[in-house]
Amino acid sequence: LRAGVLATAFGHDFANLPLRQPATIPGGMLRLVDRVPLIDPTGGRFGTGFVRAVFDIHPNDWFLTCHFVDDMVMPGTLMYECCLHTLRILLMRLGWVGEAADVVCEPLPGVNSRLKCRGQVIASTRTVTYEVTVKELGYNPEAYCLADALMYADGKPIVEISNMSLRMSGLTREQLEVTWQRASEAPPATPASVLYDSASIMAYSNGKPSEAFGEPYRVFDHERKIARLPGPPFQFLDCITAVTGEPFVLKSGAACEAQYTVPPDAWYFEANRCENMPFAVLLEIALQPCGWLAAYCGSALTSPQDLSFRNLGGKGTLFRKVTPQTGRLTTRVTMTNVSNSAGMIIQHYEMTVRDRIGEVYTGTTYFGFFSHAALANQVGIREAKVPWPTEAEQARALTTVLPHTAPFPAPMLRMIDRISAFLPDGGEKGLGLVVGKIAVDPGFWFFQAHFYQDPVWPGSLGLESFLQLLKFVAWQRWGENPLKPWQTVSCNRPHSWVYRGQVLPTDREVSVVLEVTSADDATRQMTANGFLIVDGRVIYQMQDFTLE
Repeated sequence: LRAGVLATAFGHDFANLPLRQPATIPGGMLRLVDRVPLIDPTGGRFGTGFVRAVFDIHPNDWFLTCHFVDDMVMPGTLMYECCLHTLRILLMRLGWVGEAADVVCEPLPGVNSRLKCRGQVIASTRTVTYEVTVKELGYNPEAYCLADALMYADGKPIVEISNMSLRMSGLTREQLEVTWQRASEAPPATPASVLYDSASIMAYSNGKPSEAFGEPYRVFDHERKIARLPGPPFQFLDCITAVTGEPFVLKSGAACEAQYTVPPDAWYFEANRCENMPFAVLLEIALQPCGWLAAYCGSALTSPQDLSFRNLGGKGTLFRKVTPQTGRLTTRVTMTNVSNSAGMIIQHYEMTVRDRIGEVYTGTTYFGFFSHAALANQVGIREAKVPWPTEAEQARALTTVLPHTAPFPAPMLRMIDRISAFLPDGGEKGLGLVVGKIAVDPGFWFFQAHFYQDPVWPGSLGLESFLQLLKFVAWQRWGENPLKPWQTVSCNRPHSWVYRGQVLPTDREVSVVLEVTSADDATRQMTANGFLIVDGRVIYQMQDFTLE
């Protein structure tokens, strides 16, 4: 609901609303509702709507620790806000929806309301419950509502609000009628113009580059090798619909827009054993247009040597999960900086992935073009401080095979075979330390897909190996929850990665070390840092990756 995915929150009737980013309830520090066990649009003593919502309280919640020193208690004004959020959920369910940029929720001028507090929410409180009953709905000319509310702390009534008012400024009855009429008509979306189609994408990834970009790249059809896009089944780019900048001109400011339609039966959903798209796939959806744009700008023509294209790092934030129902994703990438020195080209990008509602994933990243000699001489992350278990810790550590059942992935996505050390109280913060390993098999499917004529372990699947360890630690700590799939990474939590090396089919073993930096047992969220090591060389570093 907070992400604006109204169809998932409220059902099919909301699926075709012509809204880009619906107005919804606040999040972040103003996240004051966790669950809504009951919505009755015709309930309550007036028959005009009733809603019940629940919020979990934690001793370190910000509104307790700042109000007051040595006397922590939830502010009464925030209790009023909690009930307002609950009312807004009910009104959205009744159909009062509009664009976030156009709608403002505020009190109705001239209406007297009363707030009566006869109890408190303190650090020992476990849950609070809000019950809101609608008294009056109307338009004047903008949508407005009057309601009464009760708030409970661990079942005890503590707050009563009479005549709570809310006006949705910018939202009239006429606007709502137009919105729902368009939703009922549900016209098909007009497809964007395709500049480079799927055949062109395949020509670049696995065929003749000249068929993708033209005569300047004919030399790479047979005589030379060019840096490629990943091929199927690891290609997540259908077409290019917009380009900014001249072809074969390498300079900052170039940009492109790419599309990928999520197949409801895509292999990676089954492999991930839940309805959430694996983070590795989403990251590839964001990164692969960067590789296409680098080729469009003629990067390979700047050197007489054959060059390989490697991601060097980045940072990003996920805002909304991708599921089989997501449909079309649009990625826009912009080349923000280009430098050419000592035979290496470094390119920086901004990237944004959107669905029909709004932003799904945003971030920045950078790539390098390297000669084969330069790649062969990579020494990894020299300054890495890997938190390896000590001999004493290793002696008492758990060793086991990574489970083969959910929430752990099916074989095609399985990037860790065994746990060589697990310490639930290990690491600097005593929250968990785990080491996972997998032998490198030159027959792994992804070597064939990534890349044609230049096989290398995808960096995104290296991150996936790290996230599988994070699932293992969470599974050990919290057990299984068959009703809720685990999401890696968590929404609205920035993360970053650094690559300084590669895993080739000729390497022997990959080791991944993960250290838990925070764990919230109430919300079941976990954050960790770590490293990936191949045959003793530390080549990846991961920071602030999350699970919920």
